[in-house]
Amino acid sequence: MAVIATAMLVSASAQPSRARLDVRVGVPPTAFTGSDGQTHLAYELIVTGLSGAHGARFERVEVFGESDSNPLISYASSDLDERVMRPEADPKVRYGRLVSSGTTALIHVWITLPKDHAVPRTLRHSFAISAEDGSAVFAGEARVTVHSATPLVVGPPLRGAAWLVHNGPGQHRSPHWGSALLNERGARIPQRYAIDFIGVDENGSAVRGDFRKSSNEQWIGFGSEVLAVVDGVVHAARDGLADNRPLLELPPPASPSASDTYGNYVIIAVDDHTFVHYAHLQRNSVAVKAGQRVRRGQVIGRVGNSGNTNGAHLHFNITDGASPEDTQGLPFVFDAFESLGKTTPDIALGADPSSGHPRFSPSKRGKQLPLDGTVVRFP
Repeated sequence: MAVIATAMLVSASAQPSRARLDVRVGVPPTAFTGSDGQTHLAYELIVTGLSGAHGARFERVEVFGESDSNPLISYASSDLDERVMRPEADPKVRYGRLVSSGTTALIHVWITLPKDHAVPRTLRHSFAISAEDGSAVFAGEARVTVHSATPLVVGPPLRGAAWLVHNGPGQHRSPHWGSALLNERGARIPQRYAIDFIGVDENGSAVRGDFRKSSNEQWIGFGSEVLAVVDGVVHAARDGLADNRPLLELPPPASPSASDTYGNYVIIAVDDHTFVHYAHLQRNSVAVKAGQRVRRGQVIGRVGNSGNTNGAHLHFNITDGASPEDTQGLPFVFDAFESLGKTTPDIALGADPSSGHPRFSPSKRGKQLPLDGTVVRFP
């Protein structure tokens, strides 16, 4: 973790009210190409209120390439109300740009580079921050080096139906990017690039009939084959847990561990620091065991509805460790897929009947990461 800035807010009043912030980047960003054909950088600023009777409020955050005069992204106060998150706060008040002393917040940063803009080697951050009582203003800058690595290229995880990318990259308010875990080293986002793949038919429907009365078998993706996206060794696998009833309200999991959230699952080790996670598999479908070597394209299970979920889908992500609660999410790209168009879960489930069916127009893609709301089909 690289410390990139420490800010001091000093009151202009006779009795100064000081607030000190520590601003860090937990994981330097790695550039990747999204299904929109553009290059993106996704990461978090970790902000900790170190001292001061008053908290500090972010008024503006801008990010520049190393030689840019114009910002690549500029977040005003209204944007920051939606992007500054306090992971340990009650979910009802988790978002908001005020950071109090003794608390830690994350600022979700998503940069889409202009088409003619090279990937910058460093990013420069400009902050405008005020004290909670409005008595002080801090403006400063900080830098971070962009990671020079390229994303892992993987094969298709699914076959059969088309698949809606839900809670996917680009959606900063998703449960995936919001599943930050704080520790003494800062913050970990195991599901930073995670995708929930929901099966849909040629009309973009995820369920046959009324989803409110549906069984698992009526969900388009339920039972579809799940494939190994790489050659590797099965690090861990579990089967035997029952699939949940669709739309069942579940209590919060006891922990973010695989045993408490994944249901039936498979984790494949690509090497000693890269792991592929498949969760919520159908009971009695897991076809591999820990220690088994698998080949890309091999069937390892089927899409189910087990674990911390209330609708049939495949949870897929790649991390730098095997433990879901102590890893960082890594970017990845699929070597080939078709992008069919865009839709929403409400439309796919039929919860918004006034919207009609989406219009799909297949477009072949290569070495891209599907973004939230995209409908894809794998070869």
